[in-house]
Amino acid sequence: MHKPLKVSCKLLLLLASLPVATSTCWPQAGNAAQASGPDAELKEFHLDELETLLQTMPPGTEHDYFAGMLASRTNRIEESIEMLNKVLPAIREARPDRAKEALDTLANDYMEAFQYGDMERTIDDLVAHFAVQYKPAELQQIKDNAAIARILREAPPQTIEWHGAVALKTERNPINSLNAELTVNGVEGQWLLDTGAGLSVVTKSFAERLGLKALPGASRTQGGTGIENPLQIALLPTLELGGATLHNVVVMILDDSSLNISFGKDRYQINGIVGYPVFRALGRVTFTHDGEFRAGEKDQLLGHGAKMFMKGLSPIVQCKVEGKMLPFGFDTGASGTALLLRYAQTFQAEAKTWKKAESKPSGAGGVVKRKVYIQPEVKLGIGDKVVTLKKVTIYRSSTLTDTEELYGNLGQDVVADFQSFTLDFSAMTFQLGETLSTGKGQ
Repeated sequence: MHKPLKVSCKLLLLLASLPVATSTCWPQAGNAAQASGPDAELKEFHLDELETLLQTMPPGTEHDYFAGMLASRTNRIEESIEMLNKVLPAIREARPDRAKEALDTLANDYMEAFQYGDMERTIDDLVAHFAVQYKPAELQQIKDNAAIARILREAPPQTIEWHGAVALKTERNPINSLNAELTVNGVEGQWLLDTGAGLSVVTKSFAERLGLKALPGASRTQGGTGIENPLQIALLPTLELGGATLHNVVVMILDDSSLNISFGKDRYQINGIVGYPVFRALGRVTFTHDGEFRAGEKDQLLGHGAKMFMKGLSPIVQCKVEGKMLPFGFDTGASGTALLLRYAQTFQAEAKTWKKAESKPSGAGGVVKRKVYIQPEVKLGIGDKVVTLKKVTIYRSSTLTDTEELYGNLGQDVVADFQSFTLDFSAMTFQLGETLSTGKGQ
């Protein structure tokens, strides 16, 4: 396996499994086991179809439930909170599967809205009344999130002040993801810019250098190897990003070893990660091929981007594969793309052209062997662009990171041949810039 692939798998398994970075563990029994109609459209991220169905639904509880769930997926958090709280009393007994999904979604909504006390209350409700709908590993993740919510119960919300546009220099680190050098609490250091991380992260030794004091209490995270890793929570009072100043940024504190990445004979220590809540606050963020991170720009983007949705605190990009519109995670912290079990199941008729292999991606807590396929070529339609990837890894079994409904996790290889890429958390689009070779879209 080539180096970028190993690193990509590592970051996918670790960062995607950090508490509150993932959401919505779909029911394994009951009404949702035979999901159809709007339930199926919601689960499959066929949100255009769900929006069409909503237009034909009569006013009432069912309409408001799906409207609230759609609002959360499209990052209209306040609307989602209002709608889902409105329908919960009516669906608790009539549709416990939907009640569980509503509460699960609300927990993430409250995290995005920095309403930590409401998040704690909602997760406690989930554990007390809907635990039977979760697999053991999923339930443990929910309990880990509850511990984070309890730690943050009295914490002030994250805020942002604008003084001008953001323009930071970026550089590739040894694992081929993007770093920016930031001065935080007077300490200069490299921070990995990772849209796929549900929260910002620092190592224990870096937290000490920054002078961060952990809040009372502790939680843990289950890495891709299934091993639980302890974590603490701190608030970063100020984070300066060029013309934007953020306050009260939540950071998880992990042991240094949890973010020590092995690739071949070498290792790389990640010390700090800027996560999704920071990017969402910036609204629209652009990464350029020549090494710049920009935000706060008012110019109109040219071209047509792909639709973007949210799965909890993780962005999901709608890509076209062989005529099908499919949901993929996108992670600026991953160097390469990894396709998931859902992809293997959907395109299994083509498996005769795939090569069987074995990967050994390291996750939080150790290394786990995984059987994979290698597909010679994959074409992804992303907005008005077509991206061709070579020798792409496909997992042949679940990664246990709550990604069953996704078809893959897109990494830096997807954007490597373009002058820029932009995530717009207001318009909810993901857009590739012009190609490097021609200066035009493919």
